[in-house]
Amino acid sequence: MTATLDIQRSRAEQARLDFVGGLMAFNSTGFGPAMGAWYRENETRLDDPSDIREVGALMEQGAAYRFGAFFERHNHAQMFRAILDILERRGDEARAWLDDCNRPGALGSLELDPELETPRYYRKIEIHTQPGNYHAEFAGFLYHWMISPFLVGRDDGDEMGWNLARAVPGGDHRRILDLGCGVGKSTFPYCELHPDAEVVGLDYSASMLKYGHKLAESRGLKVHFTQRLAEDTGYPDASFDVVSAVWLFHELPGKVRAAVVREAFRLLRPGGVFAIMESPPFEVLQKEYSPLSAFLLDSTGRRMEDPFLPGFLAEDRVRMFEEGGFREVRDVPLPNELTGWGFGGEYFFGAYPWWATIGVRP
Repeated sequence: MTATLDIQRSRAEQARLDFVGGLMAFNSTGFGPAMGAWYRENETRLDDPSDIREVGALMEQGAAYRFGAFFERHNHAQMFRAILDILERRGDEARAWLDDCNRPGALGSLELDPELETPRYYRKIEIHTQPGNYHAEFAGFLYHWMISPFLVGRDDGDEMGWNLARAVPGGDHRRILDLGCGVGKSTFPYCELHPDAEVVGLDYSASMLKYGHKLAESRGLKVHFTQRLAEDTGYPDASFDVVSAVWLFHELPGKVRAAVVREAFRLLRPGGVFAIMESPPFEVLQKEYSPLSAFLLDSTGRRMEDPFLPGFLAEDRVRMFEEGGFREVRDVPLPNELTGWGFGGEYFFGAYPWWATIGVRP
């Protein structure tokens, strides 16, 4: 596990991170296949596989799911605690590094708004059980240091961001806006795909943006990071050619999702493209892949403080885009390194694609 800030760790600290990270990877590569095997052995007992509650009642009878669910939450807590213990002992060093932004000669920039309040819908939750949610002081470190073992190293090259960026129809894209950019992993691919474009990463969290700015500069990428709300960016009408979002919509309440779609429509020039990437809808998972996958996503959302995920996965995304004014809207399955879909393999509890929804502003 590496970080852009060279914090000296003791052997004990590094061993702890490696051990807890290994357990986190095993949670997916070990328990996942066991859950899948148990489900396939018992699925004939289901009256209605499309009923998530019925699938849940079945899975609760198996030890693999019961222990895996317990293990997931407690393992996340172990990982976050291990990272925080390091950062709290070296807090002054970490703060100084984060605050050393917009240095002379920097490729990109960082624009923060100290008056911007944390959205009400994020004030009382800790998404994915991340301590303090995404706006805590060390949120960027927590997210970036955790994500590699959580995704078993399969997004270390920002593969998920690349998948959506490549799916955006080509063109003379001069300005690109990535909503909910976090530390920039979904933003960076646009810098390489469209080297002449102005690439903007937007997020509400100052701590995530600071980390993303430092990460971009360390990689030699020109990104302009800005602290704003995705549903109310403050940018002029028709000022972007592409607006995108990876893993944002499942972390927003329904009314805010609709507001973000309307805002993307307002921001795009005629012919501009809006593209998002998430897990497939429940209906698609149940009919085309596995009802077990639908249940596990639903239960993970409820268990791991992702309260808006179940509602989003039940939503018709094409209709959501069309109601926001977009045309030529389509769903596009994309390769999924995490589950093995599109790579000839099957990891975890079953292979399914990532799911892009793409629309054009008329």
